[in-house]
Amino acid sequence: MAPTGESPVTSPPRRGRQWGVIAAVVVLALVCVAGAIAAAGRAHAEQTRPPTRAERAEAGALGMASRWAREPAGQIFPATLAYYSNLLDRESARRAGISPVTACPAALDATVAATARHDGCRAVLRASYVDQLGGVVYTIGVLAFPAPRQAAAFVASYKTDQSPVRGLHAAAFPGTAAVAFTDPARQVASAEQYGPYAVLTVAGYTDGRSASATGERQTVPFEPDTQLADDVGTPLSQPITVTCQRPEWTC
Repeated sequence: MAPTGESPVTSPPRRGRQWGVIAAVVVLALVCVAGAIAAAGRAHAEQTRPPTRAERAEAGALGMASRWAREPAGQIFPATLAYYSNLLDRESARRAGISPVTACPAALDATVAATARHDGCRAVLRASYVDQLGGVVYTIGVLAFPAPRQAAAFVASYKTDQSPVRGLHAAAFPGTAAVAFTDPARQVASAEQYGPYAVLTVAGYTDGRSASATGERQTVPFEPDTQLADDVGTPLSQPITVTCQRPEWTC
């Protein structure tokens, strides 16, 4: 018996506290599950929603900027290119050959290569064409940049009126009418921007005569150079239709 005036000592309600802890754990687990379900729902909605206009535009811009790497060289540089002579006759230039894709410095004179590298030039594709009469050869170079802004900056700084000509290296091809077209034979140059691409040309005579040997600088025989550049550059800068369901697109 307990002493007179004192109450017996009783144990705390342990079972009640245990059920309280269990209930709290269950509630927390339910909250976590609900949060996971909500997050999964948001992720599913994000994955299945149609792409926004901005996402489509971004995918299209990336697709255009990668055209140089995705399309066959023979598509970028067709077998023939049309132009008008100085007599306004419609004629065709025949492709003499296509050079392998090169890094930008390998296809450009040193000072121009430094500018191209600064503006983010990724690669250069070159091909040479001979005019219909077989007297003039044109080397066309496509410089790929990440975006139109960089291509525009490069073209803005490119000097086409230098004498002797500096810029794109001439591309000679053995066994063709372009075999003698080397850098000393470059008579004129041009540069135009087409979206994320800069299209450069240099032109000279198929006999390989140097610019210094021709006396006064001539430009009329080489006037189709910008027409040929446009034939190559315009398709490269055409908008791309983005189909987000196809594996090659990331929207």
